[in-house]
This record gives sequence, structure tokens and C-alpha cells, in this order.
Amino acid sequence: MGLVLLSASGAVEWTDAVQLALTTAALAGLAVAVLVVRRADGKALRIDQRVKRNEAALAQLRDSVRALAVQLKETSAGQRAGVDTVVAALGEDRAELAGQTDLLKRQAKALDAQRSTVDARLAEVKRSIEGVDRAVRDQVVRALRARTEYNQVEAMIDLRAMLQPRAPMPRLRGWAASPDVIRLLVERIAADRPKLVIECGSGSSSIWLGYAIERFGGGRIVALEHEERFARASQDLVAAHGLDSIVEVRHAPLTDWQGQPWYDTTALDDLSDAGLVFVDGPPEQTGPEARYPAVPLLLPHCAPEAWIVLDDTVRADEQRIAERWLREYPELTATSYAAEKGAMLFRRSTS
Repeated sequence: MGLVLLSASGAVEWTDAVQLALTTAALAGLAVAVLVVRRADGKALRIDQRVKRNEAALAQLRDSVRALAVQLKETSAGQRAGVDTVVAALGEDRAELAGQTDLLKRQAKALDAQRSTVDARLAEVKRSIEGVDRAVRDQVVRALRARTEYNQVEAMIDLRAMLQPRAPMPRLRGWAASPDVIRLLVERIAADRPKLVIECGSGSSSIWLGYAIERFGGGRIVALEHEERFARASQDLVAAHGLDSIVEVRHAPLTDWQGQPWYDTTALDDLSDAGLVFVDGPPEQTGPEARYPAVPLLLPHCAPEAWIVLDDTVRADEQRIAERWLREYPELTATSYAAEKGAMLFRRSTS
């Protein structure tokens, strides 16, 4: 730009100005080339130094590899010798193990044979024991039956000796109460002389208890019967034995009480101060825990020290009933009685 101004002002000829400009440009290009060469030389020097360092590192690595190869060669020779020794030892162990395996197989066969013999003997012994168990069990059952029969005969003899009935007595056991329970009730009448005895159910027991009241003194008996034809049959029995003034059989059909059938409670309206209650009905087939209502419905009609006898306590239903009575009525205590069909004796105590 300065050369153009000088040429324009006439201070320098334009040809000289052009020549001077070209010379200046050549010098500038030469300076740039010098700088580029210097930079390239510096970079080349650095690359050369790096190459030399890498070559030195490679040489060192090559020496290390060679030394390691020599070491591995020596180690491999030693390891091969060790491996050969191990293989030889394993071969010996394998042979020994094979021999032991054969021995164990032979022993296993021998044990299987012995086990079969032992199993056969055990089965024979078991059959013998089962035969003995059956024989013993049968003997025990026969002895228990004999004992039960004896107990019932003994109770019947006692009853007849004590009460001396005036007419043929109806059969006991089966649907009717067993002689051992009747004797328990008669003993309570003899000891306590209750003013009133309430029976849940009627029949043979009504006659025996009527004779007990007549023999030992006391009050009267009221028997509840849900079947009208059974009530009439029981009334005929009472009349045949001349116990009309002592035993009253009331027809009390089953009615609903809190969702389960029980005797019509209007039959209880005039009853009070009962000293003994015999719960032998309603029958089991009338419903689950059919005899449970006896305590909640009869307890208000009982004396403060009343006795309650529940029959048939070998049955699960009666066992549950007894548990409920004891749980729900704290004034009751209970004692099991070893009767033929099981019985439980409850005592009320309000003191």
C-alpha cells in the first residue's frame, strides 16, 4: 500500500515500485519458509528422540522375553518330570481304587443277600407278633366283655335285692339305661331322698327309680317323653307296678329351643326343687348335642345341692355337652362314672 502511494505521488517510479514490491514479497516468502523448516526440524527431532526411546524400550523388552523363555524352558522340563511322576502315581491309585471298587461290589452283593434274609426273618417275626397281638387283643376284649357282663349282672342282683319289684321288670341295656347307671341313681335316692326326680326320657329307668322312691322315701318322679306312644307305654308300665302315685310320665313333644329341638318347656312350669336329674334323652338322632338344653332349662327348677347324671358319655356328643356345661355353669362340678356306656355325675353347689 505504501509503494502505491509513493508511485502515485511521483517520488518513485512505478517500475521501481513494482520491482521493490516483488523483492519484498520474495523476502517475506523466504522468511515464512525458514520458519516452516525450523518447525519441521524441531518436530522431526522430537519424533527421532521418541523413536530412540521406543527402540530402547523394545530392546529391553526383547531381552526380558529371551530370559523368560529360557526360564520357562527350564521350568517346563521340571514340570514335565513332576507331571510324569503324578501320572504314574495316579495310575497306581487308579489300579488300587479299581481293586477296592470290585471288593465293595462283592460286599454289596453279600449285604443284599443278607438283607433279603433279614427282611424275610423280620416279616416272619412281624407275622408272629401280629398273631400274638391279635390273640392278646382278643383275650383282652373277651376279658373286658366278661367284666362288663359281670358288672351288669352284679348291679341287677343288687337292684332286685334292694327294691324287690312286684311285677316282671322291663329289660335294661340297649336303648334303655344299663343296670350300673340305674344302681348309681338308686344310691343317690337312698342317700339324699330328693323331693323331686326329673327324667329326660322314660321307660325302664322310671320303674326302677319309682321303686327306689317307694323304698327309701322322698317325693315323686316326673319323666318327660317326646313320643306319645312311648309315653303311653311307660304309663302302662307304671300302672302295672302300682307306682302311679310316685311316677308321672308327661308327654312333652319336641319344640324349638334356640335353634335345636328339646322337650316342650311348658311341661316344666309346675316343677321346682328337683334334687336329682337323669338326662337320658332326647335320642341322639334328634340333632347334634341333643341333650345340651337340659342344664340351661332344668337348672332353674333344681334344688341348690342338686345332682345331675348324664348317660352315654362314651359318645363324643355327650362329651362335648359335659364340657359346655362345666364351662358355662361354674356352679357345677363333675365326676366320671365307669358305667357300661359311660356316665358323668354333676353336683350343683350354690354356696
